[in-house]
Amino acid sequence: MPARSLAFVIRSALILAVLSGWAAAQITVPRLGTRGDVPVALVDAVTAGIRAGLLEAGLEVRLGELITAGIAGSLEPEFTRLIGEIDGSAYAVSGEVAEAAPDAAAPWLVNLIAVDVASGRATDLLSRPLVADGAAVGLRLAREIAAFAQPLARLPAGDAGLFVSSEPRGARVLVDGIGIGVTPDVGPVMLAPGRYLVELRSDGFLPETRSVEVRNGETRFVHVVLTAITGGSVRVQSVPEARVSLDDEPLGRTPVTLPALPGRHVLLLERDGFAPERIEVPVRTYRVTRVNAQLAPLREPMVFWEEERGTVVRIDGRLQLGGWAETIEPGLRRIELIRPTARIEVLRAVPDRGVFELDLETGDLRQLDASPRAP
Repeated sequence: MPARSLAFVIRSALILAVLSGWAAAQITVPRLGTRGDVPVALVDAVTAGIRAGLLEAGLEVRLGELITAGIAGSLEPEFTRLIGEIDGSAYAVSGEVAEAAPDAAAPWLVNLIAVDVASGRATDLLSRPLVADGAAVGLRLAREIAAFAQPLARLPAGDAGLFVSSEPRGARVLVDGIGIGVTPDVGPVMLAPGRYLVELRSDGFLPETRSVEVRNGETRFVHVVLTAITGGSVRVQSVPEARVSLDDEPLGRTPVTLPALPGRHVLLLERDGFAPERIEVPVRTYRVTRVNAQLAPLREPMVFWEEERGTVVRIDGRLQLGGWAETIEPGLRRIELIRPTARIEVLRAVPDRGVFELDLETGDLRQLDASPRAP
């Protein structure tokens, strides 16, 4: 959506809010700051995209017209909180559009944070590569900000107990993204039976997550020892999952959290069949920088899979080397999955366009989801 159209949407929504007495949570989004050689129109498009996405999510957006460029471009929670206090908002956003390193895949980078003004609670540093479509990147960032500002009202109640503790004490506890308190004053929380994602955060420590299943009539005890960090860290997620290097040092696969010294670093994401992605990321002491990347396929249609030792993939009788089909064409394809103990042969229709993951257990093709998997 063009920046001019997005601005029209914002102005119209604000007028309707006043006329209807809309009582949505207020969030201030001033025009983002800049660092380096960044086109003015691109900054305006990103800012307008964020504002439009937050309006769509049901938040009342304030434009922060009294906020100076220096404060608007800050990435420190204290200054972001000040933005909200000046504008009388419940939440505030600050950040920058920055010129990326010369060898980065994208010429620019968007870095921002959001803060709950009353409590001081802040997001991690959200970082996204940026080419030209600033409005689209702004809309995607708005979804993450809206999730921070509008968590689900409550967790499903039941007779399954969850008790969370940490070492050291004082860690914030979130269950499926909903804050439930600070250790040791947490729980037991009574939930409906099922599986939940438990996350603990504390300044100066790496965030930790646990997938926990609770059952009827039982209490599950979860104790987490947090890892102290020197400097900051970078939380990297990608679609699809990929190999990660930080400053040319291989450090595993996404999703992953990487400790790093304060300063600017270069991430490299690689996977067979996809263009490598280089992203410059800022790291601050005791802060987590979150990077969500979507790798571009080298061709379409694309079929890829997880490389497993001992699994051989043939498509239309042709042996496939690596973790993707370099020469696959649209149409009905015969896929063979060969292991020492089993062999599967299936016929699968490959569309003209799209990216698909091959399930090595069943031979099914699943279209690639555009959102990174939860950590």
